[in-house]
Amino acid sequence: MDGLTTVLEDRLPGEPVRVTDVRTRIPRHASSCRVAEVLADLDLLDDDSALAIRSWVDHRTSELPVGFASDVRAWLLVLLDGDSRARPRSHTCLYVYFGCVRPLLENWAATRGHLREITVADVTTVLAPLRGWQRRNAIAALRSLFRFAKKRGLIFANPTTRLKTEEIERNLLPMTDAEVLAVEQIAVTPAQRLIVALAAVHAARATAIRHLTLDNLDLPNRRISIAGHTQRLGELPHQTLLAWLNQRRTVWPKTPNRHVLINAKTALGTGPVSAEYLKRHLLHQGVYLERIRGDRVLHEALTVGADPLHLALVFNLSHTTASRYATIAQDLLDDQIEQAAESE
Repeated sequence: MDGLTTVLEDRLPGEPVRVTDVRTRIPRHASSCRVAEVLADLDLLDDDSALAIRSWVDHRTSELPVGFASDVRAWLLVLLDGDSRARPRSHTCLYVYFGCVRPLLENWAATRGHLREITVADVTTVLAPLRGWQRRNAIAALRSLFRFAKKRGLIFANPTTRLKTEEIERNLLPMTDAEVLAVEQIAVTPAQRLIVALAAVHAARATAIRHLTLDNLDLPNRRISIAGHTQRLGELPHQTLLAWLNQRRTVWPKTPNRHVLINAKTALGTGPVSAEYLKRHLLHQGVYLERIRGDRVLHEALTVGADPLHLALVFNLSHTTASRYATIAQDLLDDQIEQAAESE
C-alpha cells in the first residue's frame, strides 16, 4: 500500500505508471515487483523496461575503450532484440555477459585497439586465471561476442572457434564429516532444514524443491511427489516438513499460495520462491545443494551396489546420469577392495 500510494498520489485517475518509476520511487521496504503486479492487474502499468535496458547498454558501453565500444554495443542490442537466427536473450543474460567481457576488454585495450586484433593467445591468457563458473561464463560470453563479430564482418578470424566450455569439476566423493557438520551448523531455520533434508534424503534438485506444492504431499501416508516422481517420505523430511508447515501456517495463515516454500513476497501471490531465495538462504552461506544431492545418490550406489537401473528408478535419474554415478561408485568400491588386499 505504501508503494502504491507513492506512485499514484500525484497522478490523474487512470494515468498509467511507468515500470522505471515503480523501481525508482517506491520506499525501500516496499516490493517493486508486487507493486508492478498490482498495477498490471489494474491496467495501470506502462512497461518501459525495454527503454531502460537500452539506456543501460548505451551508458555501460560508452565507458569501454573507444575501439571496442560500438561493436560491443551492437552485440548487446542483438542479444536483446534477437535476429533472424537467434531468439532474444533475457536482461539477466546481458548483465552477465557484459560483466564477463568488460574486464577482459579493458585488459586487451592496453595493447589492442579493436576486436579484429585479438588473437587466440590473447584469449588464452585472459582466461588462464579463471576457474569454475567464472571461467565457464566468460567462455560463453566471448564465444557469443566473437561469433557476432565474425557474422557482421568485424573480424577476420574468430579466436574462440576452438574454445570449449569445460565441464566444471564436481567433487563426487562422499561428503566428509566436516562438510556434514558445516551444513548442520548453517541450516538452522525450519525452511533451511527442509531444503537440506529434501536434497539429502530424496536427492531433490533446487528447482523441484522450489516448485513443490502442498498437493504433492501426503503426510498421513508418508508419501511425497517430487518433480512427478512419487516416493515414500523419509523420516527427516517428514519432521522438517511438519516444523516448516507449522511456521508457515503461523506467519501466513491466509496465503493463497499452494507452494510449500513461500516468503513474505510470494505469500501475497501464487508463484514459487525465486532461485535467489535458495541462494540467499544456503548457497551464499556455503551450502551447495548439488553437493548434498550428489552425496545422497552416491551413498545409495555404494550401499546397494553400483546398479544404474536402481539409481534411475529410485531418484528418477536419466540413464546417463545414473550410469555416471554407478561408475564412480564402482571405482570407489574397487579402491576399497584393493586397499583391503594391500593391508592384508
